[in-house]
Amino acid sequence: MTTFNPGDWPRLPDWLDPHKGRHSPQAINREALERCCMVVAFCLCFAALAPPHLMPAAFAGLLLLAGITSIGFALMRGDRPLASHLTAWDEAALLFTASLGLHLWLGPFPIN
Repeated sequence: MTTFNPGDWPRLPDWLDPHKGRHSPQAINREALERCCMVVAFCLCFAALAPPHLMPAAFAGLLLLAGITSIGFALMRGDRPLASHLTAWDEAALLFTASLGLHLWLGPFPIN
């Protein structure tokens, strides 16, 4: 019987691997921006399922959740917040900024 050995596992999947030293900073920035745009598009698609008067608030809430998730990925990947290229920390900051801006633009949460 073999013992549990995580060292025998294959390398991390591409979405979880920080790609240290394997890509240029421009390629890493492009991947980060593509991921962020896809997250915004998915949030907008799922917010469209809400009633029309609640859709902007749902979109802002989903962007907030996506930012929290991006922080989780940054912690799992071990990204440095002050790296010379874009990281999951930057994605989280962009998503939080978009969510906050949308919340401020909308004003108080619609009750009806």
